[in-house]
Amino acid sequence: MAASNTPRLGFIGFGEAGPLIAKGLLAAGLPGPIAARDIRERPAVEGVEMTGGIAELVGRSDIVLSTVTATEALEVAEEAAQTLKPGQIYMDLNSTSPMVKQKIAEVINPTGARFVEIAIMDGVPGRNEKVPMLLVGQAAKEVIEVLTPYGVNMREFGTEYGRAAATKMFRSVLVKGLEALLQECVLGAETYGVADEVFQSMNRSYAGKNFDELAHFLIGRTAIHGARRGHELEEVADTLRALGYEPFMCDAGAKRLAWLSQFGFKEKYGDDAPEDYREVFAELQKRRKT
Repeated sequence: MAASNTPRLGFIGFGEAGPLIAKGLLAAGLPGPIAARDIRERPAVEGVEMTGGIAELVGRSDIVLSTVTATEALEVAEEAAQTLKPGQIYMDLNSTSPMVKQKIAEVINPTGARFVEIAIMDGVPGRNEKVPMLLVGQAAKEVIEVLTPYGVNMREFGTEYGRAAATKMFRSVLVKGLEALLQECVLGAETYGVADEVFQSMNRSYAGKNFDELAHFLIGRTAIHGARRGHELEEVADTLRALGYEPFMCDAGAKRLAWLSQFGFKEKYGDDAPEDYREVFAELQKRRKT
């Protein structure tokens, strides 16, 4: 940790979650600059300096945060490990399986740096640095102490690597599974013009729930993040297989979420998800015909 006790942060991967967390920390008073490294060009963020590579970023940071994708998480950790030194902290915030988190720990801890596993337990947009996070590792308490003054919502969750990831993974069975079910419901019901009636019936059957609002919210998010969310459900499926359970529902849900991503909603909408599932449905019909 820096001598002033103010950590120098570095983000590997600066696509969706990274900039939102960084902006929130800076707005809360964390002294900049924050270092960041990403393979794609991103809009400039005040208080954030982009670096030329992972080695440069690691050299400038006390705490390194990996916010890439689940498929890149282990590879990025292996590259970072080549220049990590004792005293540094490496945090993986990606939605990977417990097994991948354990492999990352085996890569990072022998360098003398300390690995902290993180599970982000809600959507980052709108919550930014305040999004709930579970932290696992010997350095978790230290991270919480130094970042709490800047508004983080972090909770220590033990030292056994994989626990936080397991919590996130099996929450995803319900969250991502519901997204997949709602998508199929809307695809069929809206074709016949009966989606409103379907959701009104569901609202009566499940008192206190508003399924039409849920459909608007989740389907819009799935339209722009379907590929990533589908892969997260694949990670859950791999976790269940490792435990000896066949993931029938997760396998199907992952395919359904990934299917929507092929129609280019991310390119059209960026990070601003459509607020009405009918907009997604209408756009989908046009794109399927071309």
